[in-house]
Amino acid sequence: MKVRILIVEDEALTALALQKQLQNLGHEVCGVTASGEEAVTLAGSCRPDLVLMDIQLSGAMTGIEAAGQIRQAFSLPVVYLTAHADERLLEEVKKTYPYGFLLKPFDERNLRIGLHMAMHQRATEQRATESEELFRLVTESIDDIFWLTSPDLCNLYYVSPAYEDLWGRSRESLYHQPKSFLETVHDKDRSRVESLLLQPLQEGRELEYRLIRPDGSVRWVRDRRFAVNDGQGRCFRVAGIVTDITCQRQSREELLALNNKLHHQANHDMLTGLPNRRLCIDRLKQALAHARRFGGKVGMLFIDLDGFKRINDRFGHQAGDEVLRLMADRIRETLREVDSAARLGGDEFGVVLTGLTHAEDAEQVARKIVQSIDKAFTLGGNSCALSASIGVAVFPVHGQTPDQLISGADKAMYQVKKSGKRGVGLCLDSVAGDDP
Repeated sequence: MKVRILIVEDEALTALALQKQLQNLGHEVCGVTASGEEAVTLAGSCRPDLVLMDIQLSGAMTGIEAAGQIRQAFSLPVVYLTAHADERLLEEVKKTYPYGFLLKPFDERNLRIGLHMAMHQRATEQRATESEELFRLVTESIDDIFWLTSPDLCNLYYVSPAYEDLWGRSRESLYHQPKSFLETVHDKDRSRVESLLLQPLQEGRELEYRLIRPDGSVRWVRDRRFAVNDGQGRCFRVAGIVTDITCQRQSREELLALNNKLHHQANHDMLTGLPNRRLCIDRLKQALAHARRFGGKVGMLFIDLDGFKRINDRFGHQAGDEVLRLMADRIRETLREVDSAARLGGDEFGVVLTGLTHAEDAEQVARKIVQSIDKAFTLGGNSCALSASIGVAVFPVHGQTPDQLISGADKAMYQVKKSGKRGVGLCLDSVAGDDP
């Protein structure tokens, strides 16, 4: 239905954007003004079907005052435009018997629905005998479900045909048992939905939940409810709009999954699945912060695989990758859940040990890793074996920062290499003055 609309808005850009939206919806904008006084004049000369009135206007006359004069002089419907409204302002607005509110910024769907609702109320006042048919035409022209009930949900006065498409149930069954729609709400959402919907509605309410259709498919919906008050401000009806948001939820979940995947890839080694150097340093920082606050020692192990290059050259990079995955699993299986292993690059690995009592505890873990790496394995039908050289540095004895501990463990590892490989070496540097 084409509607002739007068826009009263003191922000020029907002007024222009609103005018374009209304024209795109097929309506006619018969006037645009930022003045309450001029709005009253235009209302008399243009006689629009609807006035969209900003509450806050520049000039002597407020939007509420202008709406009151337009209502009294010309009996034209007014819908208020606002970004927010406090209780005092709402009480003043009620005196002008508005046809609704449109919240800035304007969503096209809500704008369309708001205009339909306002004009329906206008038509009801003017043509009571035609109101039911007009109401049906308005609600059936949108994909969303529109419904109207008593405040206690015990009486259903209207529900649009879209209910049958979304819920997969007949409207007649809902008229017979208005609360029966709750039976289809997902078990995990039902108690929350029931507790919210059965509470007295003092203001608008919005919630999202899942429903299960008769064919077993699950749909996500956004349920928005609004109190319809009488002249004394008492809620005597509850109106609602239900929107199918399944595609939006799926897109949101896919985006979240993608973000999680990208985050994981940014912080983990793609070959072994272990944390990478960046995440290793981050976990070392967290372990140090915890130790400074609650006490205890933190161990940093720097692991280098002895003889890996020989295997890589002999059997190829693909076989080398398999060996790296195998060694990563062996290192991981040796550790406690609170400890963290990482691939630092090439055939080098790092381990962060938390909650240690003595520096010797870190050395003991390192020796277990050496023993685990020592175990023979089969590669291309050939029996193979590697060994590991491991350097150990412990907070606070050998360093206070991640860089100091990693550097100390790295130096200790190279000392093991120089001494014949396969073994554990403790950092010889001391920055804390303690006896290592």
